[in-house]
Amino acid sequence: MVAGVSLTLLALERYREGDIVTFRIVRKRGFSRDFPSPELLIAVGPASATELPRYSMMSGGGGGGMNEIVYRMSYGLVPGMPLDATDWIIEVREVSWVRDGMNERKVSSVDAGPWRFTVKP
Repeated sequence: MVAGVSLTLLALERYREGDIVTFRIVRKRGFSRDFPSPELLIAVGPASATELPRYSMMSGGGGGGMNEIVYRMSYGLVPGMPLDATDWIIEVREVSWVRDGMNERKVSSVDAGPWRFTVKP
């Protein structure tokens, strides 16, 4: 948990073409009943040098109760973790909460991380 936002790495799926990571995100809703969607800024790589991957896909869905917003988000990351990796970091640098409207995309707020997950293959 960072700054009141709980982020859990639920799964890492490895494929020849790249990796798919799935996260669970929970945040307090605040005073309004808005339903912004999260967008994650992700960096991956060895512990000594993480970098931004190319996203081949992103999907998710969520909801929550009156007091919190809960989402599950999956991202396809290219290139994937090398077969000979000895350590691999998946780092979410920030979560942007976005509302899409008529011809408009508005960032409601940004929660700065990092949330770091170490994978030991």
